[in-house]
Amino acid sequence: MAQVASRRPSLVGRCLVNPVVDYLFVGGAITVPIFIFTYFFPQLTPTNADITMRIFIVFNGAHFAASTVRLYTKPGAQKEFPLLSWAFPVLCLAAVGLGLWSPFIGRNITALYLTWSPYHYAMQTYGLVVMYAMKSGAKLESRDKTQMWLVCLLPFVYAVLTTPQGGIFWFVSRQWLATVPALWLLYRGTVTIVSAATLLLPVSLFWQLHRMRGKNVPLISLVLQLTNAMWWLGTTYLNAWFWTAMLHSIQYLIVVVERHVSEQMARPNRHGPLHRPVFYAAGFYGVSFVLAVIMFFGMPLIYVPFGYTATQSFTLMAWVINLHHFIVDGFIWRTKPAAKQPALSRPLESEPIAV
Repeated sequence: MAQVASRRPSLVGRCLVNPVVDYLFVGGAITVPIFIFTYFFPQLTPTNADITMRIFIVFNGAHFAASTVRLYTKPGAQKEFPLLSWAFPVLCLAAVGLGLWSPFIGRNITALYLTWSPYHYAMQTYGLVVMYAMKSGAKLESRDKTQMWLVCLLPFVYAVLTTPQGGIFWFVSRQWLATVPALWLLYRGTVTIVSAATLLLPVSLFWQLHRMRGKNVPLISLVLQLTNAMWWLGTTYLNAWFWTAMLHSIQYLIVVVERHVSEQMARPNRHGPLHRPVFYAAGFYGVSFVLAVIMFFGMPLIYVPFGYTATQSFTLMAWVINLHHFIVDGFIWRTKPAAKQPALSRPLESEPIAV
């Protein structure tokens, strides 16, 4: 007679692609060997401008463009967000022009990007942590989600305290802060406490959820929190632009492509040799790549006839594209209540949140 064994759910959890891809790239575990190797062999980080720009457009640029492609390919998104779809891009182009015209506006756009970027990373991490937990059967309560949100927010707090041209140094200079001994001591102590909490509290919360609350939170949820902490604590803010930004971009691209492919495969009356996941994935990435080339190399040329150099235009355009990406993500990953969801939408537990 067959025996029914009640087994504890796997700590690996349910994955989007497979455990190797999810843990290494979505979870970011590949960060550990990369950071170790680049510490001992710093020459592994390319310094040639041509090479870094090509890598940037393949990963980072495509990831920024992917949120725009997602906006125009997600079922019902254009009707739900008409201003975001059509008016907001024009507003962003105007912001670049104003930033080039006024150095004051340009500096504040740069500071806004540098301050908001770690918050975007934190919220994407939170969304993925909750997504993997709920996909794996964890019955998360409001208290659990709130604590996860606070823990995921810690790298952002650290970045606010340490970002050279953003965060608190958007408003006060480090030099001035150092001239007030009491404030400087308080500042250094706060940075130390936040640094320790960023690494220790995710482990503590994971242990509590498993041992004390019986929640089936998969290990990848902890890996996500620790790797995002490493992205901000493992190197300086301005030196993190190559590896950290690339790993974040790969993480995003895997999630958004998986979602797009799942929606396309679920559409009725789709047949033929091209109705396969690999073609939908290649098509989505291909469009994102082409759009990235246009956004980063084509659109900055709009401002050159007005007396601004291509380098000036490219730099400010890059910051504004980042801000556009942050805001678009804040809308396109939102999930409606079940009763109002389109037929092809997934439930909350499989919907990542990236802001």
